[in-house]
Amino acid sequence: MSEAGASATRREVDPGRKYGIMLNNNSNSWKCIFCKKDFNAGISHLKQHLRGDHRNARACTLCPPHVRESLIKYKQMKEDEKAARNLALQEEEEGLDEYDEECGKESQLRRFIHAKKRRVRGPLDRYVTVPPPDVLQGRKDRKSTLGAACDKEAREDVCGDITRWFLDAGLAFNAVNYPSFDKMIRSIGLYGPGLKPPSMYELRAPLLNKEVHNTLVQIEDNKKEWASKGCSLMSDGWRDSVAKKDIVNFLVNSPKGSVFMKSKDVSEVVRMI
Repeated sequence: MSEAGASATRREVDPGRKYGIMLNNNSNSWKCIFCKKDFNAGISHLKQHLRGDHRNARACTLCPPHVRESLIKYKQMKEDEKAARNLALQEEEEGLDEYDEECGKESQLRRFIHAKKRRVRGPLDRYVTVPPPDVLQGRKDRKSTLGAACDKEAREDVCGDITRWFLDAGLAFNAVNYPSFDKMIRSIGLYGPGLKPPSMYELRAPLLNKEVHNTLVQIEDNKKEWASKGCSLMSDGWRDSVAKKDIVNFLVNSPKGSVFMKSKDVSEVVRMI
C-alpha cells in the first residue's frame, strides 16, 4: 500500500473525523457537528474538544456521552499500540551499544540506525525524566576510553550549532547562565532523537498562554502568604531613552519573594511636574 493510501486509511479509521466538518477543504480547519464551534489547530484539537481531556481545549457540552467514550477508548488504543511498538524496539536494541568506542563509519552508521529507531515514543516515556546514575557515571568514564575522542568531537559539533543559533538570534551569551537554559538542554537530551521543535505559532500562542497560566498559579501561593503574613508594595522608575517614556514598575514583596505586578507609563505625570 502506498504512503498516500495508508494515510487515507488512517483518516477513515479515525472516529474523530466523523464528528467534524472540514472547512474550505483545509485539514487544519474543522467545525464540531454538535456545538458548531470552529477549530483552526487541526483534527487533534477537535478531538480534544470532543473528549474534554485537555486543558487547552474547552470540552463540548453537547457531545453525547457514547461519542466521548468511544473517542477516549480510541485514544487509549493508539497509545497502547505505540507503547507496544516502543517496547519491541527496545528489545531489539538491547545488544546495541549507543556509545560505541569505535570512531569508524560503521560505528557512525550503527548509531544513526539506533537513533532512527528511537524516534518512536510511547506514553510511558513521559514518566522517564532523569537518566539512571549508571548512565551518568558511564559518560564520565568515557573520558578515559578510546571513545573519548568521538564524544569530544560530537560535543563540539553540538556546541557549535548552539553558538550559531545564539548568533543568528542575536542573544547575549550570558543567557546560558539562566537555570532555564540548563533545564532546556537537559529536556532535549532526555527526549532523544526525533524531537519536533515548537513552531512560531506554538511559541506565541498556546505555549505562551500555558506559561502565563503556570505563572499565575505560582503567584497564588504568594497571594496566600500576603493575606496571612502581610506584604510590602514596592516601585522603581526608569526612563526609556528610545521611546522617551518614563516607566514605573510595581512589585509586591514578602518573605516568599518579590513578584512583579505591572508597569505604568507616567510620562504625562512627569511632564506636569
